[in-house]
Amino acid sequence: MSVLIEHLASVEPGVVSAVEDDGRALVVGGDRYALRRLNGRFVLEGEPYYGVRLVLSPAGADLE
Repeated sequence: MSVLIEHLASVEPGVVSAVEDDGRALVVGGDRYALRRLNGRFVLEGEPYYGVRLVLSPAGADLE
């Protein structure tokens, strides 16, 4: 699945390579993103809830 990786001031494309922890964690580019209960977003592990996060898209949507 294609995703966008949102940094503070930039966005880059990525691809989910693994789904872990019953869907509560995604691996993109070798980095693990965990689903945060606070805001319902996948955030890079070790980052605060507002840190580097993933933007998921509906099937077939163009992210570029």
